[in-house]
Amino acid sequence: MLSFFLTARYRPFVFCLVLLLAGNANLLRAQRFSTTPVERRVPVKPVTSQSDTALLDVSKSLAEQMLPFDRIYQLALEHSPAVRFEDAMVDGKVANLQVTKVLILQGVSPFFTYASGNQAYLNTGSVSSDFIQLANGHRYGVNIQLALSEVVGRRHRLSQMRSELKAANARRDLIRVELQRDLNRSYQATMTAHRLLGIRIRDAQTALIAYRIAEVEMQQGKITSVAFASVSNVLAIAQSNVEKERGDFLTYLYDMVALTGVPLASLLASR
Repeated sequence: MLSFFLTARYRPFVFCLVLLLAGNANLLRAQRFSTTPVERRVPVKPVTSQSDTALLDVSKSLAEQMLPFDRIYQLALEHSPAVRFEDAMVDGKVANLQVTKVLILQGVSPFFTYASGNQAYLNTGSVSSDFIQLANGHRYGVNIQLALSEVVGRRHRLSQMRSELKAANARRDLIRVELQRDLNRSYQATMTAHRLLGIRIRDAQTALIAYRIAEVEMQQGKITSVAFASVSNVLAIAQSNVEKERGDFLTYLYDMVALTGVPLASLLASR
């Protein structure tokens, strides 16, 4: 009875004590694992970058903004990595041919000697038939030692070098023809993609105007949500077509830049 009386008597105090301890525990937990409120977080600013077509005006003809095709092709012949590689190969073949022409001279060596003495003859051997040389004065001449294979095969080796040089020149001409063909395709595709991009942009602008009108009419109750969704779908398709044409245009444009080997700014006409 006494235990029950004490428990019943101090039950409100025990209950308040439990609530106080629970509140302190929650406060400690909140201080330990505190997080920044959503409204206090610093908003992340979107990163804006300059468009790749900033140097070009979509509303104008691309042919008027870029250099003529002949000028672009001349720049490609001067700066294209493929053409410069073939030029270096031709120069190497020319150097090999020049080296082969003078290779036979490696067995020819001139000499010159000078000596002074008493005009006596020196016998270098034990008998009179041995070689006798003059002790004073000077001597000069040419020492020639040629391998038979070098003499016989020199003409064929030179013919091989000339054939390799002709092949290198032909390959360089082939690379130039392929470059002109690929550059012409890329140039025409870039022009076509630029015109299509302008058409798609105008189409998207018209679809945007229709979307704004339908949005107002829906708020006024003049059209249903189904009709508004149809107009919104048309706008989405138009914007998707713009992005697709923009990607195709940039692909063809930078293919042409890669073929020419110069920056995009060098292909633009002076304004």
